[in-house]
Amino acid sequence: MTKKRTRRFATGLLALTVLSGTLTSLFVSANNSYAASSSPSYKLLTKVYDGGPGIYKVILNMNTEVLASSIEKDSFKVLVERTYPQLNLHTGISYEAFDSSSRRIQQVYLSDEQGNVSEREAGNYITIEMAVRPDDPTTSPIYYDLSATHNKYANYQYTIIQQQPLKNTEGSEVNNLTTTKNDPYTVVEQTVDEFDTSGKFNYTDAQHGDITLTYASYKPEATSQKRPLIIWLHGAGEGGTDPRISVLANKVTALAEEPIQGYFGGAEVLVPQTPTMWMNDGSGQYTKDGSSMYTNALLALIKQYVEDNKDTIDTSRIYLGGGSNGGFMTLNLLLADPDYFAAAYPVAEAYLDAWLSDEDIAKLKQTPIWFTAAGEDQVVNTANNTTATYKRLVAAGAPDVHFSYFDKVTDIRGEYALAGGSEQPYEYDAHWSWIYVLNNDSTKDFDDTPVTVNGRAVTLMEWLAAQRR
Repeated sequence: MTKKRTRRFATGLLALTVLSGTLTSLFVSANNSYAASSSPSYKLLTKVYDGGPGIYKVILNMNTEVLASSIEKDSFKVLVERTYPQLNLHTGISYEAFDSSSRRIQQVYLSDEQGNVSEREAGNYITIEMAVRPDDPTTSPIYYDLSATHNKYANYQYTIIQQQPLKNTEGSEVNNLTTTKNDPYTVVEQTVDEFDTSGKFNYTDAQHGDITLTYASYKPEATSQKRPLIIWLHGAGEGGTDPRISVLANKVTALAEEPIQGYFGGAEVLVPQTPTMWMNDGSGQYTKDGSSMYTNALLALIKQYVEDNKDTIDTSRIYLGGGSNGGFMTLNLLLADPDYFAAAYPVAEAYLDAWLSDEDIAKLKQTPIWFTAAGEDQVVNTANNTTATYKRLVAAGAPDVHFSYFDKVTDIRGEYALAGGSEQPYEYDAHWSWIYVLNNDSTKDFDDTPVTVNGRAVTLMEWLAAQRR
């Protein structure tokens, strides 16, 4: 069941602004007018794209039955303003950043309360569907805080303005709808709302003292069979104390959706979150030897979660993976407990191969591993990390190790077009190779041959689902 979270102007993340001095929100017409009996309400729908989260739908409750035939694409205009604290890296001075735009509307239609197209001739709900692009920050509910080096929610304001008259079933024209800061609204973060984001785990480390980790978790519908557990470890930008960010900032929601859930016959998902970064060696800085202050705490969290859910989790099918910092921590945990995980899927992993001894390689080769990375990654040197480690594992005789190598990270589904009508695919930051993993596009090994299970070519997620400890 999707949960809805109401956010109001005084305390929430969203606010609605009055345009050009409009003080009230009324439906008015010069002839045969209709006046609203109550303020209009609406929902903002967010879903997670390859490039991050985007607000893509506004669902208006018109408080009157509007004829579908009177709705046009240009019936409304949607304006957005975003503000968020930011840091000038050159001067060290903090300032209030500001973005604004008129959202590009793709279509407007009569809908149900959830924003699905309605086939009825009239109804109370109108959905405004808007374009989302990874290079347009105004479409996103989050921003990257340079000071904290984490993604956070921005403060943003939406104004919805009626541009063309509508007609209701009473024969009246519905005009001049403009939302105000007092109009009620809800925000729905699709699939993210299906996660329990209240998890908290306290641990006392012998060296580093008290550590608190937060986490999000997802459970599919109950079955008579125990289910596998998929663990995702976030990158440096998703640290903090709000697990929603760890699910929302990248397309981690895909692990709780089809088709991935189908490969596993339904799987639980665990997304732990560190308050800083997984690569913190205890000094607050990036590790210089592969150690982490969070290793013991994170392993304890995972084992406690499994123990608490022992009636539903199949302990022979626990899968560990993550991106960048999370890829580093994936290898770190495999070294800490080589016999616990059924398989691993590190992505753009930031574990420098020079930190790994031959004894470490002997430990890692015990676990089936499928690496994914891109050669043009400018954040993590793939040659010095994934490629070098993969080759050492192969040389050491690892029985089940794979590496999907991409030159760069592109929009292979054609979701976004480049400017000027170019037919070239949109190109993401080459560090973002988790896009391929969370879309299940890793299919080939380092030598460009298909990865197979029992003679059948498989994707990464199909391979993962087949592994058992």
